[in-house]
Amino acid sequence: MIPFWKDYQSAVAAFDIQFCELRDSRWWVPGPTPTAPCPYAFRCQHENDSQPAPYALLPYYGCARNASQQDLFVKMIDKDTAEDQIYRYLAGCKELYDNRTFQCVLPSTAIIGSPYKFAFAVMPMWGAEYRITDFNTLRAILIFIRCTLIGLTFLHDHRIAHRDIHESNILLNWYCRDVQKASCSERLRAHYQSSSALYALFDFDQSLHLPPTTSLKDCLRPASEALYGISIYHPTDIYQGEPYYNPFAFDVACLGNLFLFYFAEAIPANPFLAALFSRMTTHVIDDRFSAAEALAFVREIEGGLSPSALDSTVTLKPDYDNLDHPERYWSRLHPDDQIKWQAHRPPPLTWTTCVLRRISTTEVGCRVVPFVRRLLHIY
Repeated sequence: MIPFWKDYQSAVAAFDIQFCELRDSRWWVPGPTPTAPCPYAFRCQHENDSQPAPYALLPYYGCARNASQQDLFVKMIDKDTAEDQIYRYLAGCKELYDNRTFQCVLPSTAIIGSPYKFAFAVMPMWGAEYRITDFNTLRAILIFIRCTLIGLTFLHDHRIAHRDIHESNILLNWYCRDVQKASCSERLRAHYQSSSALYALFDFDQSLHLPPTTSLKDCLRPASEALYGISIYHPTDIYQGEPYYNPFAFDVACLGNLFLFYFAEAIPANPFLAALFSRMTTHVIDDRFSAAEALAFVREIEGGLSPSALDSTVTLKPDYDNLDHPERYWSRLHPDDQIKWQAHRPPPLTWTTCVLRRISTTEVGCRVVPFVRRLLHIY
């Protein structure tokens, strides 16, 4: 690995970038790191006061620094792919490099070519070592929800379907390799509540960039593409033998399922979350929020909350059952709240949907049902 990265030192140096030292399969990132505006992140104080810190990354990632001594990570990407094209496209989006207009999508600061079929995408170093289960206030939860919806709205506005939404593809603008230490963990928890906390979507190796005239509501892609990416938060959009699916609606449901998995315990005290999560994940796709609609809903609700409400404590307990059984979290609401938000509650599955799902689980059904639906133009 070491000779490989060293071979490209001169190529990255042309961009005023220097690889960090790679030793014992770890990248040794020196300190201190000066504070810089977004899209650069905050580095834990103890690393800024210490010797170089070791970072263990996957083989296709590297660590580097620019001329301003900002920490960077470098990802090897295949040339002439959707991922390559998306990183190059995002590099031209000026709002991603301005602290006042940052859209919660991590951009590349450079794309460095090679003579072979790969290139290097260089990005600001952000952190992945946060724990959503440590969010202990409504404020921390809403910061996470708002940021990820801002990022998804931006991508969809530019007709980029992410198609691989899960925790490891959402980064925090704070990083440290020793978050298990008590002092570092305390700083991280404080950052969750801070007005400077930001989360950003990244990693586009499963993504799709469509023409700007593509309809977000009516876009259809082959159902086989719905199997791309990590499936843990995938909705049931193709469970009825659909031959096509909408990748933008699918993204929204994936993010909504992530919210449901982690934040359902916060619903009884904050019933508007039941409405939000239900409209993001409903099996009736025509009734599903777009990313922009979900963001507008959150901003409207958030603007009406008092500081004491935002600082109310929450104990999170992740539960996958909430993804398949919305009645579980709706039943925990006060009857008055159920009535207030009833318009957002998803309807029960119809008998035809249940039958199609059952048939589509069989070896014959999973082939016949899509064929018949395609023949009859039932998408």
